[in-house]
Amino acid sequence: MKLINNRKRILFILAMILIMGSIMTACTGSSKLPEDAVAVVNGSNISIDNFEKTLALQRMSYEAEYGEELLNQDLGSGMTLLDSIKERILEQLILEELVLQEATKKNIEITDEEIEERYTAYKEFADGNEEFKKFSEENNIDEEYIKEQLKKDLVIHKYRDAFIEEVEISSEDAKKYYDENTEYFTIEEVTAKHILVRVTEEDNKDKAKEKAEEILGKINSPEDFLKEWEAYESQDDSTIIAEDLGSFGRGIMVPEFEEVAFSLNPKEISDVVETSFGYHIILVEDYNKEESKFEDVEIYIVEYLKEEAFQKNLMELMDNAKITKKEEL
Repeated sequence: MKLINNRKRILFILAMILIMGSIMTACTGSSKLPEDAVAVVNGSNISIDNFEKTLALQRMSYEAEYGEELLNQDLGSGMTLLDSIKERILEQLILEELVLQEATKKNIEITDEEIEERYTAYKEFADGNEEFKKFSEENNIDEEYIKEQLKKDLVIHKYRDAFIEEVEISSEDAKKYYDENTEYFTIEEVTAKHILVRVTEEDNKDKAKEKAEEILGKINSPEDFLKEWEAYESQDDSTIIAEDLGSFGRGIMVPEFEEVAFSLNPKEISDVVETSFGYHIILVEDYNKEESKFEDVEIYIVEYLKEEAFQKNLMELMDNAKITKKEEL
């Protein structure tokens, strides 16, 4: 059992994926919507039909992975997962419409051949999947809808590519980002083993600590630690665990454990360390720190900054748009 918490840190910023839907902020109005629309974006309607078909596809995906019951569970905010999915889909459709409007202004076009090429690949998948074919028929996911989605996807990608191609990021800009975010270009790892005395019940806490201190009292060198570690590794005892943690970076282990592990030099042994798991004795076997040179990552930083500029453009489109949304989905 590795002591992994949920806040896994991204070790390298250029692995980040900026998701369009995450930057949604809209200027919404309160005027009346047409009956067949879920939103109006700068005068253009987003139809209920388009929304419902997109929702059906999302539901199918979630239900296949998590089960239907999960969709109707309260997330703790008075909203169900299904409510959250509906909101996210509406925001996604609004942003897509804004990008399509901008693409039209820039005369970005898609040929019938491009759409047919994508549709042929879709048909090969759909025709070989009876379950999906049945789902499509039940939800009216027809050729017209699919081709419209493929066209929209192609337009959005062309708009993004054209925008990014025009963005100029100098070597100085990239170097400034590098210098201000050195932690993103540094990989720091320790290799460690530990002996853990678990706390199984609250009234067992003092006994667990005493046992950990007793074990530590027998350890005066790395060789002593390994002797104790091997003894407990071979025991069938769920209260004392000897584990080889291998190599890990910052942000992987629980904070109390991590702080001590990264403060030790190779071959050093910790005092007793308390975490929510119990009481640990840590042996650090190795430490490694690698810093990427600017010359090696400059091209990736430039790509990242261009993508960041594109995301800023999307936010500006949202801020300047006139949007009216359906209050209840």
